[in-house]
Amino acid sequence: MKLRAQLGYAGAVLTMVAALLAPFVLYGSIAKGVASLGLHVDEVYSSGPKIRSIQQGAYAIDVHRTVSPHMLQREKPFVQLDWTPVSALPSHVTDEVDVDGDGKPDVLVSFNVSSDPNAQLRVDVEPLSPRFEAVKNAGKERYSRLIVRVDDSILVRIPLAH
Repeated sequence: MKLRAQLGYAGAVLTMVAALLAPFVLYGSIAKGVASLGLHVDEVYSSGPKIRSIQQGAYAIDVHRTVSPHMLQREKPFVQLDWTPVSALPSHVTDEVDVDGDGKPDVLVSFNVSSDPNAQLRVDVEPLSPRFEAVKNAGKERYSRLIVRVDDSILVRIPLAH
């Protein structure tokens, strides 16, 4: 009887050790399986891929591909522009930006840059093309019209007109 109890305890200990080590041993296989699923963060949250960069002296404006929300999402289609690096930006930015790359400015974007990285930002966008909507004093109210500081960039999203 004593031998059976010892074997039972040994089996329980080995089961616990196996359960604790299994995720570490199988991690590579699990990671490959998840990666093969092709999952990604929705572009409404992460923005479209960068398609080009416009150099503005010491800083650059990155233009992203237009994002069109899915059927069940209530956001408007938008384009994201990134001003980078924040350290090279003047205290007040006013830039005409050629979003579509046709050589003519599409929007006039204006915002103040605070030295405090946690300061609330506000942006005004004046459309110079009928393709875009005007944005007045926008902050972080919606994913499709916002201004936010992320690391060493200031991101501005501009909604497309219908």
